[in-house]
Amino acid sequence: MNDESISARPRLLRMIEAGVPVKALRDLGNRIRFGPNAPRSDELIWIDPMQVTHVYSRKGPVAYRRRHSGIVAGGDWDRRGTPIDDATKVSACNRHFVDGESWEETGIVEEMMSRIDRCGIFDGCRTREDVLARYERIDRMYDEVARTRRLEPMMDRPERFRREHGGILIHIDHDGRPLLAGNGNHRLAIGRILKLDRVPAQLGAIHIDAWSAGIMPLLRQETSRAT
Repeated sequence: MNDESISARPRLLRMIEAGVPVKALRDLGNRIRFGPNAPRSDELIWIDPMQVTHVYSRKGPVAYRRRHSGIVAGGDWDRRGTPIDDATKVSACNRHFVDGESWEETGIVEEMMSRIDRCGIFDGCRTREDVLARYERIDRMYDEVARTRRLEPMMDRPERFRREHGGILIHIDHDGRPLLAGNGNHRLAIGRILKLDRVPAQLGAIHIDAWSAGIMPLLRQETSRAT
């Protein structure tokens, strides 16, 4: 589902779909357990895109998704993953923006159409025209980010909803390293290709070891870029 279709939904329905009531209770529990600087659901964090080397795998007994944003968890859930450059959308961005292939040549258009054939709608697209229009918008986004050297956080975008909800979903592993965990493949790929210092992301799950090591202040800092 695309940003436009999501933002058109009534706010109360969106809050329920996004699990905001449960997230609010999680925030309260985190504050009681970890203090006033505890992780918050849908929190805006800033990450070095080049540190994202793997995509989180949801295969296994625990599968953390966007609705689990802000959860602090132990265990080995963070040790499952695949290389970031093997991700379909990331690979397509590399082939398009770096190698100069058309979106059709990268195979992403046919991949999207295959998903649409199975599901009826995918990433807000129902037709080939929708898919091509989506990738025209991604081209424009790339040009804008290349010009400004900055990806906008969700709070600065017209379709903003709650904190950084809808941003690049990032889990934080036991070593404090970011894992791509959901939406935002294209945005992350663009940040990597353009070698941005930091990109905005939505906090997903965070491993308790990373929390205990004091990672949150760094994640909350956009960073001061050299001029």
